[in-house]
Amino acid sequence: MKYKTIRTEFVKQFSENLADKLESAANEHQNGINSSNKGSDRFKWVLLLCIGYQCFEKDSYREHHGIKGEAGYEEIKQWIKDYADLASHDGDCDFLSLITGVYNEYTGNEEVAYIDTHQPPFVD
Repeated sequence: MKYKTIRTEFVKQFSENLADKLESAANEHQNGINSSNKGSDRFKWVLLLCIGYQCFEKDSYREHHGIKGEAGYEEIKQWIKDYADLASHDGDCDFLSLITGVYNEYTGNEEVAYIDTHQPPFVD
């Protein structure tokens, strides 16, 4: 089952503290390009930035963001794949991660990088 607002479900599974820390991590990495439109479910944007910047994946980044000792990478990753429905995100993300396929396993679309960001196509 997918949830319209996933932060509440994330907190039920993990903790308010971890959700707050991931939000803080995402805010640290926002740059105007990846954050001008955070979408209708802001926590999906948070997860996308944390995936793109490996905030909960690499030990040194987990320590930097204060999430070392919280839920493990594989546990968070599996929850995201099962419940977050990131392919339905309707805002910005880390576009470098998008075009290099980092999000593919999270969106269930292994062959092409896809998140419908509702952005106009790039035109030369």
